[in-house]
Amino acid sequence: MANYVSVKEARSMSGMRAVLPPAPGPWAESIKGILYVKKIPFTRALHEVGTASLDLKEWTAQTSSPVLAWNDERPRTIWNDQLYLVERIAPYPRLIPEAIEDRALMFGMANELMAETGLVWSLRVLAIHRGQTYLNLNEKARAMVDFLADKYQHGVPNEAERASMRAAEVIGAFALRLEQQHSNGKRFLIGNALTALDIYWAASAAMIQPLPPELCDMPRWLRTTYTANDPRVVAAVRPSLLKHREFIYRECLQLPLDF
Repeated sequence: MANYVSVKEARSMSGMRAVLPPAPGPWAESIKGILYVKKIPFTRALHEVGTASLDLKEWTAQTSSPVLAWNDERPRTIWNDQLYLVERIAPYPRLIPEAIEDRALMFGMANELMAETGLVWSLRVLAIHRGQTYLNLNEKARAMVDFLADKYQHGVPNEAERASMRAAEVIGAFALRLEQQHSNGKRFLIGNALTALDIYWAASAAMIQPLPPELCDMPRWLRTTYTANDPRVVAAVRPSLLKHREFIYRECLQLPLDF
């Protein structure tokens, strides 16, 4: 397990602090990857998912992670705010394209991954649904699934069906984008260089098919819950998408994952 301080300790510190769960959540792994590429050192504060998180709520007025905090500035709790903060602190290498057309495309596609009702949100709905029907969960895992279901109000009629359709639609759009880029001799999702979108995709793909245990050591129940088995989602995934995830991790990010 990586070294963590408490949220209360992190609040009193200066520099960059990241409140993170001890698990490979896509939002958390995305910002960790961005900080790694930018070579920004940071202190990890532990967010125990499934607890009241009173210190986190007092500091940030909410109880989710990841959170980024820079010196005495307001904590950033949203993925795009976090990206803008890091890009300001360490402008190079650029992860937000300079050209407006590429920038608009990147943020539009990133929104389809990271925002509410986007791919990761939809896959989490399906994972919670899967976790609630998985019979072999231990008591701790069952409590976690029930906590997340309550927090994100899982159980709305036809919610899993809508999440399935939305996830498949987004995956299909990314497969098409990657195919277009490859046909033009380009390895990345936008332009000719790494952008935040590649990192967001690499982290998001964990909820389709997690990296192998030697690269991402996670509890068996969580690996089962993360691994997509919805027929629409499975049918939408192309091998090129998972190969792109592997390329980004091996060439640009840190392996094995640590949390």
